[in-house]
Amino acid sequence: MAESLPNETAPTSEDDYAELRQLLLAPERSRLARLQAQVAHFDLTPANLNRVLPVAITLRGDKDLRLTQALTPHVTEALSTTVRQRPHMIVDAIAPVMMPAIRQAISTTLRSMIQSLNQTIEHSLSLRSLQWRLEAFRTGKPFAEIVLLHTLRYRVEQVFLIHAHTGLLLAHAAGDAVVVQDQTLVSGMLSAIRSFVQDSFGAAPDQALNTLHVGDLTVWIEQGDVAIVAAVIRGTPPESLRHHLQDTLARIQAEQPEALEAFSGDRAAFAGVTPLLEACLQSHFESGGRSISPMMWILPVVLLCGVAWWGVTTYQAQRQWQASLDRLKAEPGLVVTAAYPDGGRYRIEGLRDPLARDPIQVLQDQGLSSDRINFKWSAYYALEPALTLRRAQQILALPNSVRLSLEGTRLAASGTAPPDWIAQSRVTARLIPGVDAYDDSRLAHQTLEDWARRLSTERLLFLPGVSSLSPDQEPAIRRLSEQLDRLNELAQLAGKRVTVEIIGQTDVVGRLTRNRTLSALRAQTVLKSLRPEALPMITFHATGIGPGSESGQGTAAEAEPNDRRVSFHITVHPAS
Repeated sequence: MAESLPNETAPTSEDDYAELRQLLLAPERSRLARLQAQVAHFDLTPANLNRVLPVAITLRGDKDLRLTQALTPHVTEALSTTVRQRPHMIVDAIAPVMMPAIRQAISTTLRSMIQSLNQTIEHSLSLRSLQWRLEAFRTGKPFAEIVLLHTLRYRVEQVFLIHAHTGLLLAHAAGDAVVVQDQTLVSGMLSAIRSFVQDSFGAAPDQALNTLHVGDLTVWIEQGDVAIVAAVIRGTPPESLRHHLQDTLARIQAEQPEALEAFSGDRAAFAGVTPLLEACLQSHFESGGRSISPMMWILPVVLLCGVAWWGVTTYQAQRQWQASLDRLKAEPGLVVTAAYPDGGRYRIEGLRDPLARDPIQVLQDQGLSSDRINFKWSAYYALEPALTLRRAQQILALPNSVRLSLEGTRLAASGTAPPDWIAQSRVTARLIPGVDAYDDSRLAHQTLEDWARRLSTERLLFLPGVSSLSPDQEPAIRRLSEQLDRLNELAQLAGKRVTVEIIGQTDVVGRLTRNRTLSALRAQTVLKSLRPEALPMITFHATGIGPGSESGQGTAAEAEPNDRRVSFHITVHPAS
C-alpha cells in the first residue's frame, strides 16, 4: 500500500469525486452536450430537409414497402390530374418509346400478312388448289390455313432457354403468327416432364429426354451443363436444325457462364441472348410451285383472247356504226342532227321527210340491227328533187298518161289528161313545197269520149278456123290493155261508167252454126286476155256474131281475112 506524502495537502472528498467524474465521464458528457446543442438548434427548414430527404427515402424504401404504400395514392392522383390538364406532356413523353414499338408491330403484321398472301396466291390457280379448296370447304378451315398445312415442311414456332438447375425460364422467342401461351408455365412444365422421365426410368444425367410429340407439334430439347434449349416445331425438321440448336446452346453457355452460374431468378442478364434464339426460328416451305401451273398459262391466254376478241368486235361494231350513220346522213329526206351512245344503246335524233325511206330499213341494209337504237325524228319537207317530184305525183294524183319532170324548182307536165285534172293541177302544183313554177304547155287535153272512139277502132285478127291468139298478137293485147287502163282511169276521174262490148266474127267458110260458135270463142279469148277484174269502171260483154251477115256460107275464095276478127264497141254512160 502506498503512503501519503507529508507535504501534500489532502484533497477533499468532493473535489476528488468531481475530478474522478471528469476523468471517467468526460467523453460522454462532451458528446451529450453536442447532441443537446444539435437538438436544441435543429431547424426543420426546406433547405435542411432537401439535403436528407433523398437519402431518407432510399433508406426507407429498402427497409419495407410502407413508404411505397403511403405514396401510391398521392402519386396516382397527381399523375391523373396531370394527364387531364396537360395530355400533350404525356404524349411527348411516351412518343419516343411508343412509336418505334408501334412501327415494329405494324411491320411484323404486314410481313406476316404478305407472306401468307403470297402463299395463298401462289397456290390459288393450280389443280391442286382445287383439292385444297374442297378440303377447306369440308373441314371448315380457312383456305390459307389449308395451304400452310400442305406446303409447310417445318417451322420453328417457339424457342425456350431454361436454367438447368432451377428449371426457370431465362429467355424466350416466338414467331410472328404464333399464339404464345405463358412462357414461364411452359418452361416449368418442360422441366417437370424431363425430371419425371429421368426419375421414372432411372436414366443417367447424360440420358435426358430430348424429343416430345404433341399433336402436330414436336419439341426438341437440347441439354447443356447449366442451360437447356427447347424448340417447339411444326412439321418435320431436318437434322441440321438440331445441330443449329446445339451450336446456339453452346454459344450461350460460353458467353454467359457467370450469369448462368449465379442465376437466382433475375432474367435481366439474359436479354442479350434473345437474337440468338430468334435466329433459331427457321421455316421452310415446299418448293412445288417452281413449275408454273397450266392454269397460270391458260388463264392469261384466255384473258388475252378475250381482250383481243373484245377489241376486234368493238372496232368492227364501231366501223359498222359509223358506216351506217354515214349512209343514214346521205339518205335523201333524212337529216341527222345528233347520234350518241345512251345507256348501252344508241340514240339518233334528226329531221325526216314523210316520203323518205324508213331509217330502220336503211340501217338493216347496212347489216345493223335497230334493236339497240332509239330514234327521235321531227317532220319536215325535204327539197331534194327526187322527193319533190314524188311529193308532186302524190299530191296531184297523177294519171298514168301524165309525166312530170323537175327542172330546178320548175315543175313540168307532159302527156294527155282530162280537162278537169289539168285545171285542178294548175292550182295545186304551186302549193307543193319545193315548186316555184308549173308548166303544162306540153300537156294535151284528153276526154273519155276520145279514148272510147280510139278504142273502137282497134281490131284483132285470127287465123282461119282457130279461136286462140297467136304469139305475134301479144303486143296488140298489151296495147289494148293500156288503152283500157287509161279508159278506166278517165271514167273514174269523170265519175262515169263504160260498157265495152267485145264482138267476135268469122269469115264465110264453113257452116253458120260452127262460125257463130267460133266467133263467140274468139270474143271470150280476148276478154280473158284483157284482165277485166282490174278495171272496175268498165263492164265487159263478149259476143260472137258468126260471119257477120245472114247470107250464109261461102267458099274459101270468097273468104276475107278481115272478117276473122274481134272488134270493140264502147258505150259511155252518163254520170248517175
